Amino acid sequence: MGRMRAIAIAASSCVLVAACSSTQHSAVPGPVPVSSSSSSDAVQQYLNAVNALCDGLEQKINALNGGQFDIPLKDFLAQLPQHTKLRDDFDRQLAAIVVPPAAAAKARALAAYIAFANKLDAARLRAARQGAAAYQREIDAEQKSAASDPSIAARDAAGFSESCNAR
Repeated sequence: MGRMRAIAIAASSCVLVAACSSTQHSAVPGPVPVSSSSSSDAVQQYLNAVNALCDGLEQKINALNGGQFDIPLKDFLAQLPQHTKLRDDFDRQLAAIVVPPAAAAKARALAAYIAFANKLDAARLRAARQGAAAYQREIDAEQKSAASDPSIAARDAAGFSESCNAR
């Protein structure tokens, strides 16, 4: 009876592990060897790929708006379709970059920053739809507080380029 119980426990553990590993995003990454050069190489390759993607987006955004994020309302509305396409393309390309297990915390830092950027984008669009005065108030509010958001410092500390601000 003891052997059957051990087999049942082992089998249920395998099912649990399989179920957990089949999810796309696990809450707690497995142990990662700290001294593994292949692990650190994979992390650096991940950072390089994301930073190259950010650099490319920054160049495209600069070409679109001259590097100015606080542009007049009419320009914002005129550029919105192209800006949205650039952002969506970036997000699609970012999703295709494999995150090595050792870079999971870095990926979470980037995801937190992107969530913050999405909130800014949504707030600016809401304000733009309300008119020029609301749009200008939103820009003023962003200028006072956005740069100090902790997600930016965490993103930078994780090794992502400042060019990721374009996202």
